[in-house]
Amino acid sequence: MLTFVAGLSIAVASLSLEDAAAAPLPRIVPGAPLSADTPWALAPADGPRSHLESLFGEGYDPTLVAPLRDGNLVYDGESLALSLLDQQGLPLPALDHEPTAGILYLAMDGITLRPKCNGFHPQTANAALNCSPLVGKETVFPKPPGGENTKAVVMQKLQNYYEPFNLVITTNRPPDYLPYTMAVIGGTSQNAGQGNGVCGIANVACDGAKRNHVSLSFPDSCVGVTAEVAAQETAHNWGLEHTDVQQDLMYPFVAGGSSFRDDCMDISHATGSGVTQCTYVHELYCPEGQGEQQNSHGELLGVFGARAADTVAPEILSVSPADGTTFTVGESFLVTADVTDDNNMLGVKWSWLEGLPPDFAETGYSRCTNDVCNDKYAAWRPIDDPWDFIQLTKPPAGTYTFKIEVMDAYGNGDSQTLTVTVAPAEGTTTGEPGTSGDDTSGGDDTTDGPAPTTSAGTSEGDDTGPADPSGGTGVTGATGASGLTGDDGGGGEDGCNCRTEDGPRASWLLLLAGLLPLRRRARRG
Repeated sequence: MLTFVAGLSIAVASLSLEDAAAAPLPRIVPGAPLSADTPWALAPADGPRSHLESLFGEGYDPTLVAPLRDGNLVYDGESLALSLLDQQGLPLPALDHEPTAGILYLAMDGITLRPKCNGFHPQTANAALNCSPLVGKETVFPKPPGGENTKAVVMQKLQNYYEPFNLVITTNRPPDYLPYTMAVIGGTSQNAGQGNGVCGIANVACDGAKRNHVSLSFPDSCVGVTAEVAAQETAHNWGLEHTDVQQDLMYPFVAGGSSFRDDCMDISHATGSGVTQCTYVHELYCPEGQGEQQNSHGELLGVFGARAADTVAPEILSVSPADGTTFTVGESFLVTADVTDDNNMLGVKWSWLEGLPPDFAETGYSRCTNDVCNDKYAAWRPIDDPWDFIQLTKPPAGTYTFKIEVMDAYGNGDSQTLTVTVAPAEGTTTGEPGTSGDDTSGGDDTTDGPAPTTSAGTSEGDDTGPADPSGGTGVTGATGASGLTGDDGGGGEDGCNCRTEDGPRASWLLLLAGLLPLRRRARRG
């Protein structure tokens, strides 16, 4: 939060946010059938579905925890704030993830935020879904004054502030399955229900454990300091609180801070309740401060690592079953892939394109990172673990097509589509496509479950295949980029028609120059 003193239609699978709000969305249970009508399609049981479940056990629901407001900092059920953990009797989380490249999207073209996330998973905030408890109702944030010139100035200043860290900054929206933090820049403090003199407000996630949070900066309330405000608000998203050093960007008042200082500075409570929430992180970097001092530079380095341009694309090593495989009714198979990359930040999305069971024909079915698909992968999972998608146990005869897409923080990507056929068992005849037909063999292996059908049609931002990569060419300075529209306006105020082609380089990103050795964070057992 800064106080002035003196100085996403992102689609959920192929279900729109509006449809999601109107229709009940199924909860995917690992190891269980997708629905009662689809006994032959099971979600693999391959571990916790979220970072929070891995810490606190299956069933932890962050939306049941009331957000804690400390001045204009907001700590929610996903923030790992000390007071909220205490309130629930939960232990401090182990800080065992390595520095990981991040993405910051500057939303400066006008955007609508909602206070609740209409998705398949309980979550308090998600940049890709345009939801955050920072607003109490659906709220429109207009474009900041100055148009493209303001964008360019803010982008350049933020690039300078974050120059030491492995953070990609862009004004074009990334694909929804790639985790990114969103800085909404536009409007006044009144837009967010805040008083006069407030320059910004942000969700706080201790240690940057959540990577799809949201912040708000109000250029119409605090003129001429937009980049300074946005720098502090975004840093709150990754666990930084206020300090009492005026030259630090985390000083709680607009006072000309120019950098994230590499010093142990006392935490400031000039605008808050007097309680520090991320003490167990701060003490790793400033042990003598016992959690009441913060090294702003050191903590951001611990979250992202040192800047290191990444030009190596992730690679899909193998998919299973192999494209073109033919099974016989009565056989079973797991759809999975092995992926590799030279970095530890990756977005992955599996989509079921053809042969969908009837109860998913309209909504589609997908599994991905960033909590925007029917099923999800846990945060901080090892990249080289298998990326299991769906277990088909004796599926009906028919044709089944699946697609996997992978992309790293720098827009390097790969994708692969596979089609398999399930043929009728010998001695059977088929009726309608995808049904078992009349069984003349007398055996038990044919399946008389629902007929698989092809997903009908597409909707804006759906999961049924790559979009036409026409439109925006990306941010100036991102050379050799192609494959994504990079146009937030293409999908409406909530939208993103961003999709990858096979193995593209994303055009939405601004590559950060420079190379420094990666520094590992200290760990807490």
